[in-house]
Amino acid sequence: MKTIQTKISLSEQAFHILKEEIATGKLKVGDPLPEEKISAQLGISRTPLRDALAKLENEGLVRTRTQKPAVVSGFSKQDSLNHLEMRRILEIENLERIIHKMDEENLKKLHENINRQEQAVNSGHHQLYLELDSEFHMLLTETNDNRLFHEMVERMSRGVDRAFLTLSNTIGFSLHDSFIEHKEILDALSVKDLSLAKEALLRHLDNIEERFLKFYDDEENTYD
Repeated sequence: MKTIQTKISLSEQAFHILKEEIATGKLKVGDPLPEEKISAQLGISRTPLRDALAKLENEGLVRTRTQKPAVVSGFSKQDSLNHLEMRRILEIENLERIIHKMDEENLKKLHENINRQEQAVNSGHHQLYLELDSEFHMLLTETNDNRLFHEMVERMSRGVDRAFLTLSNTIGFSLHDSFIEHKEILDALSVKDLSLAKEALLRHLDNIEERFLKFYDDEENTYD
């Protein structure tokens, strides 16, 4: 496990370190996170660690328990498919609302995101790629006047990211393919071709589902 630096808050660093441990599979679904042990490994007190665990819980990555250590949380197969179903509905409708509003500034942000995705893919930085993946989809909602689209897409995207993190051993197989799919979406948006953009987005979401079905066990990852 990495050690704490001094440039940013201790709780923020602990959050990112633990999230990376989950992303790389070093911490697996159901693994306990005893405060005394983890705080000693990180070289911090329990107070910033608790703040980090609270943030991880807010993202659905850990589950805290009364008088017991927190554990790495699971995300069921059906939960993942439900989130993907809602993403299809929301993101396709969003495309129809925003494609003719895309300006040079919007496209610049998307291209910068794509460039950073490529760097994350080439460096094998799974957690960073997932963050950039979410950012890409959120950027697509920026010009939608209905802010509920932004909130709902963010919520559904976070759920899918959570599932990918808890399926960390599968992530490496799909980073590059996902990156190419994002590029195809952006290419269609750049020429304001709605039909092509919808086709690329649906293909991307269908492929995400296919990856889930390929690597998910039939048994749901729930820990009560």
